[in-house]
Amino acid sequence: MTQSHRRLAEQLRARIAAGEFADKGKLPTEDQLIEEYGATRYAVRNAIALLAEAGDVFPVRGSGVFVREDRGDGDYLSIGTTRGISGEYPGRKVSSVVYELSLLRADETLSRRMHCQEGDQVWKVVRLRLVDDEPLAYETAWYLKEFVPFINEQIAEGSLFGYARNDLGLNFGYVDKVIRAGELNAVEAKALGLKKGQPALYLDDDSFLTNGRLFNSSHIAYHYRNARFFTMTSMK
Repeated sequence: MTQSHRRLAEQLRARIAAGEFADKGKLPTEDQLIEEYGATRYAVRNAIALLAEAGDVFPVRGSGVFVREDRGDGDYLSIGTTRGISGEYPGRKVSSVVYELSLLRADETLSRRMHCQEGDQVWKVVRLRLVDDEPLAYETAWYLKEFVPFINEQIAEGSLFGYARNDLGLNFGYVDKVIRAGELNAVEAKALGLKKGQPALYLDDDSFLTNGRLFNSSHIAYHYRNARFFTMTSMK
C-alpha cells in the first residue's frame, strides 16, 4: 500500500466526524471519490478498507459503503487498529507533555522486550497524552534506534507513529496488544490527575514492521474516566 490511501482515509474520516455524510448515511461511490480526490481506484479501495477495519464504515455489496451511526456518547479509541491517539481524534486538540526523552543501551530486560541485543541503542519516551487539554494516557514507549535514528522533544510532543510512518518511511505490519485492568502507581496517578490506587486500563503493545522486526514497544495507563474503547467484530 502507498501512503496516498492513508491520507485519503484520514480526510474521509474527518468528513465523517463532521457529519458530512449523515443525510445519505453512506460515502460517495468509488467513481465519485476517484474523481473528487484525483485518486487511483487502488487508493480509494484501500482507504475504505482502513475505515472499515476501524469500524467507521461498513461496505454492503451492491449497495455502497455505509457510515456507521454515531454512537452518540463520546469518542472512542479503536482496539482493532493502531492509528495513534492523534489519528483517533480528528478535529480535536491532541497534545503531549514529555516527561523523559533519553537514549539507552538495552540491558538484559529491555533487550528481551525489544527483541534486540544487549547494548543496542533504544529511545525511551515518557509522556502524558491529552485530548482537548484533558489527560487521556500516561505512556512509556521504547523505539529501536536502528529504525528510529532520531527523536527530539518537538517530535516527541507530536505523533510518533505519524513521524515514523510519514517522515521515516517505516512500513507498519501488525501490533500485538495485551489489555488488563489495574491500579495506578503514584507517578501515573500524579500525571493523570488521579489518586494512587485508583483504577486504570493498561495496554501493552509491541509494534512490528512488515519485515517482522519489532521497532516499538509501549506501556500505557489510560485515565479510567476519559478513555473509552471500541471494536467491531464480525458475526459470521
